[in-house]
Amino acid sequence: MAEVVQPAAGEDFDQLHGIAGRASLEMQDMAAPAHESDKNAFRARSATQLYKNVEEKYILANELKLSNGLPVDYVLVHKINKDKNVQERAEKDARERWAKIQKRKGSNKGNDEDDDDEIGRDASRTMKRLQFEDTLAGLKGASVEQELGKNPELVFTKIHFPFDALASMAESINLNMPLVDEEQKERQEALTVSARVKKGWTSLNKFIKRYDFFDHGLEEEEDYFSAPFVKTNIMKFRNHNDQNRFFTDSQRSTLGFEILNRLQYGMKADQVGIRKLLHNGTYLGAFPLHDGPLPTNDDPTLPENKTTRGLLYQRWARIRSMFRRQPIDTIRKYYGERVGIYFAWLGFYTTWLIFPAFVGFIVFLYGLGTYEQQNDAKDLCSSNKIMCPLCDTCEPWILKDVCLPYKFSWVFDNGATIFFAVFMSIWASVFQDFWRRRNALLAYEWDVRNLTLEEPDRPQFKGQGTKTRKHPVTGAEEKYYPVRLRWIKYFVTFSTVVVAITTVIIIAIGIIVYRLAVAVVAARSSDPSIRTQSTVIASATAAIINLFVITILSMIYSRLAVIMTDWENHRKHSKYEAHLAFKMFVFQFVNTYSSLFYVAFFKGQQTGSPGDYGTFFGYRQECANYGCLLELTIQLAIIMVGKQVIGNVTEFMIPRIMRYINKRRRKGEVQLMPWEEQFALEAWPAMDLFFEYLEMIIQFGFITLFVASFPLSPFFALLNNIWEIRIDADKMITGLRRPPAQRAASIGIWEGVLEFVSFFSVITNGLVIAITSSYLTKLVYQYQYESDLDGFINKTRPYFVDYNCSYSTLLDSDGKKGLFFYEVWASRAGFLIAFEHFVFLAKFAAQAIIPNVPKQIEQKIMREEFLAAKALQKQMDDTDDFLGGEVHDVSLPARILRENSSV
Repeated sequence: MAEVVQPAAGEDFDQLHGIAGRASLEMQDMAAPAHESDKNAFRARSATQLYKNVEEKYILANELKLSNGLPVDYVLVHKINKDKNVQERAEKDARERWAKIQKRKGSNKGNDEDDDDEIGRDASRTMKRLQFEDTLAGLKGASVEQELGKNPELVFTKIHFPFDALASMAESINLNMPLVDEEQKERQEALTVSARVKKGWTSLNKFIKRYDFFDHGLEEEEDYFSAPFVKTNIMKFRNHNDQNRFFTDSQRSTLGFEILNRLQYGMKADQVGIRKLLHNGTYLGAFPLHDGPLPTNDDPTLPENKTTRGLLYQRWARIRSMFRRQPIDTIRKYYGERVGIYFAWLGFYTTWLIFPAFVGFIVFLYGLGTYEQQNDAKDLCSSNKIMCPLCDTCEPWILKDVCLPYKFSWVFDNGATIFFAVFMSIWASVFQDFWRRRNALLAYEWDVRNLTLEEPDRPQFKGQGTKTRKHPVTGAEEKYYPVRLRWIKYFVTFSTVVVAITTVIIIAIGIIVYRLAVAVVAARSSDPSIRTQSTVIASATAAIINLFVITILSMIYSRLAVIMTDWENHRKHSKYEAHLAFKMFVFQFVNTYSSLFYVAFFKGQQTGSPGDYGTFFGYRQECANYGCLLELTIQLAIIMVGKQVIGNVTEFMIPRIMRYINKRRRKGEVQLMPWEEQFALEAWPAMDLFFEYLEMIIQFGFITLFVASFPLSPFFALLNNIWEIRIDADKMITGLRRPPAQRAASIGIWEGVLEFVSFFSVITNGLVIAITSSYLTKLVYQYQYESDLDGFINKTRPYFVDYNCSYSTLLDSDGKKGLFFYEVWASRAGFLIAFEHFVFLAKFAAQAIIPNVPKQIEQKIMREEFLAAKALQKQMDDTDDFLGGEVHDVSLPARILRENSSV
């Protein structure tokens, strides 16, 4: 574990080993530091020196390095007063105030926030920064330079971490590193096994990979056995003789951020880490640099097109690359495993959408090609039945007026949709099973299989006043927040969520009333085309309104959910994210799908009969004469496609507009240095990929929960995701600062959410087919009465003598429940039970048959553990020989083989 360098209690910070002449470094007339070494000094470059040659095009290889030639690992940005005298007085005043605090008894007690109250927020921030930089300067071998930006109020601190510090941190966090190849044959066998696993996911992947058109053209990561890094055993790891190549860029980013997050900036126990300094405004930014500027053209000979950023932009982020496979290994090496696993999952999900999109399109074409051939449709289109008025003040109408929508309803309401619903329910489960296999492979190849993260406290976490307690494991003093108070907050936030959901339901009821009212108004129209399509008009306009309401409420609630979760004061980020995910998913589920549930399962179920209509706020909520399924299809199509269009336009257009505005604003200005250009980019979002996952989970709900009503939903999801991948990639490459690389082994909490949606989709699809669809009603009539559906229209639209008109219902002509009514509902109940049992049985069978970890990977894991244990055993043997003793325990390699002999 890297040592945390911190000042001794009671020392004057002006006298500590650190940065001489710090105040002058931050002024426009910066002076040289009082002491300087090649590896440990702040090298200041004055504004004059900085902009001396700014009009010349900078050389990429030099400008991303310190003046001593070492690469820049991190850049910190803070703000100063551009007036030299004001800044000097502010620092002097801050030091004097801080010195008084340090002399007080117990000055190392309490919380970080107390300093703001003691000496003022600005002075507190200044001293925290100065102390943090003192600690950083005391890090043995670190190279640090400060430089003024074009804006004289901004100071950029560029840091290079020494190899020894990175190695110590790698050992501290158990970072897996590739081992040296001991046997070339063994390595070749491992690579062969890995290649076979990689290519064995689906026959579709095998087919795609045969064509160079789909190839991203970037090198795949080599596969090596790995083991947790140990400094004393460094000779066992690859590239041990080349410190510049030993750690990858993303590993340096991960380790560097871990170091920054463990540096002390005060005497109190919780005054540690760059995260807190970013949160309290001491620093405006802390980020690793992109490895080059954004490419301006496609010339492969240009330096910017040879950087990883340039290659990713050309081969991954460009729209023209949308049909190429993603360079997942390169993404992971550049951004870290957390980002890599997101794009791996999104790409895997998109690939798996190809087959259901194809099948759904075939189902749609089948319905489109056969809707003219249905006997019941022919009977309806030739019928002169007089139908009862659609409202109390409406006129009767002729049944054949709804000929076209009745025919078209067959496109989405036929036997093929039942097959497709079963197919999609099983697909959702199998998709997750195969993703677990893919995840296992990635976790193995990326050396995060047994990842255990030492999660620090969130910088936003606050204790109750000055209360502290001893950590139950380490015994260290830590902030304390009573469980009782947190449960009170849970109750308040849960109540708020309930109120928010109730508000959504109330608004949904309002849209329902609008739908019913518009249907009545359209039914009164003198235009026959409007009158006969009144339900379609009402459904379409209500769906459009609902789409905008969903969008607005989502924006409002997203902010509210973040505020509530912040207020709950969670100590760990994982806990924070879990509670936020629960709030967001529950609300989005109700907000997005409530109107679909109404149309599918409530509308038209209690309509009554002429003279005894069931009403809702004075309006009859009956389905149209062609059933409710077409209404559900319209509602689902508009909301799903509309959300995708709004999301893509927002993500694609707004960044480009802002980029164009900034470019016009900076036209003619002096060229900025790379760290200034990148600081001008948008900061990496606080919840980074949280909302990207949430967006895809909602889409997953669209293509599974109600897919029986809209078989084209996987097709539209596929088109969206192909576009979404490139939009997200472009945003990350061109519009965001490079984030600190973070490790992750899976998609986390979202895997459980996907499982819930998949499980729930079986129930919803069964209910859609049983209740919303008219297919089962026709099937019962075919088996019980006429196989060619002759007389079906008369049976389901009986004539009511008292009102001299016909009405769409399952009741008899006297308005009572007859045999046909009970036959239909019995078949619906039987189908629902059979459907759910069959699908659940198929899902469980798939889970039992498909192992989460491929057998080849299990073998490789065993071999890797054996080699790692062998290397460790050799180290133990060497130590024992040095001490003159013996190792009496069973050797680790033998133990590994024995424990895994059953595999």
